[in-house]
Amino acid sequence: MNSIFKHTFVRFAIVGGAGFLVDLTCMLLLSFWLPHLVARGIAFWVAASSNWWWNRTITFTESKAQITSTNKKATALQWIQFLGSSAIAFVPNWGCYLVLMSQPPATPNSTLSLLWPYLAMIPGILIGMMLNYVFSRFWIFSPAKF
Repeated sequence: MNSIFKHTFVRFAIVGGAGFLVDLTCMLLLSFWLPHLVARGIAFWVAASSNWWWNRTITFTESKAQITSTNKKATALQWIQFLGSSAIAFVPNWGCYLVLMSQPPATPNSTLSLLWPYLAMIPGILIGMMLNYVFSRFWIFSPAKF
């Protein structure tokens, strides 16, 4: 079991799962006061910041050792780079969400239609995760960069 956790993609996916919960929770809470699309957009950025911190702490620990906590400028740059790559990955994520939201379930008063705004998040999140992993592994948290 420990050998599975040695792979950065597995740790990245676990962090992504936690980020999905942050994303979903934020969207649920915000959607009480805001339209679903606005709530979805804000929730994404909260989750992206959370994922940066967890990936820095858990997933890509070899690069964290090279950016010490005393180097606040490098840490802030890394966070900005992560948010930038998240913005790039957000495009297909958001696009997929918009397409699915434009095709709601056929039965408007069903449980599926009530859950649709939340279920429609999943495919875009999976696409975004693949893009974010590539950016994170080979650019943002790359040990060769330091």
